[in-house]
Amino acid sequence: MLQTVQQFLAALDPGYVWAAAMLGALAYTVRSARREELDLRIVYWAGVLAIVFGLWGGHLLGIVYYGTDGRPFAWLRFWSGGQAQFGGLIAGAIVVYLFLKARKISLLTYADAIVPAVALGVSLGRIGCFLNGDDFGTLSRLPWAVQFPPGTEAYADHFSRGWIASTDALSLPVHPVQLYATLVWLGFFVVLVVYHPEQAGRRLTLFAVLQGAGRFVEQFFRGDFQAVLGPFSLTQLIGLFFVAAGVVIFLHSKRRKSADVAASNELVISHVGPRSAGLTP
Repeated sequence: MLQTVQQFLAALDPGYVWAAAMLGALAYTVRSARREELDLRIVYWAGVLAIVFGLWGGHLLGIVYYGTDGRPFAWLRFWSGGQAQFGGLIAGAIVVYLFLKARKISLLTYADAIVPAVALGVSLGRIGCFLNGDDFGTLSRLPWAVQFPPGTEAYADHFSRGWIASTDALSLPVHPVQLYATLVWLGFFVVLVVYHPEQAGRRLTLFAVLQGAGRFVEQFFRGDFQAVLGPFSLTQLIGLFFVAAGVVIFLHSKRRKSADVAASNELVISHVGPRSAGLTP
């Protein structure tokens, strides 16, 4: 074992990491928009709205996963309780869509500029999950397996299963699945940054597929895995939805491109005439 989680907890508060993840994602969104010559003001406010409503959406889905603390209006208090990543992404996507649509701005073009920053934010945010001891992994005997102290989800889960006693200082060794996610989503970020498709919406498509497939596979390493439909967890079902959504966006953008090409050809023919365009009646 390289080191225990206690050493990390003593060095850094996970709340600061989550805040840095959101601010870092927002900063990169603006940088990406500047590079692609988009309206910086629009992108900035889209990012701010995505963060605020994303926190609320993550909280709402978190209630589905973890329940509430019993206090009134728990669904409104997004700063309290667990967060679910997919809830944040869905709520953030909805509010950005409505924001851009209200301003009659190309959704796909701006979404392509935003999604790399989302991948970066997820990558950094998972470090906070690791430091907080939640979203823990399955049991492992690998050299890099980690143990969590009392007060973390891993410790509570292992104690409830009778695997450890209340006098034990640490949980059993588990996969550092949060750090796996950090590395994988950092890879997704790099892929999205270097991918420069000509057609708007293709980067968004790639993000949706990577996000859905990544979360689907990640669940097999989660110690808190709970099947809700056959062998699949709720997260895996939502992951499949993201993959399907990515395919739908791809087909929509492809159909839109074909329509634009056809319209362009008709415009050329109408201006130069069928004979000049190389066509015969």
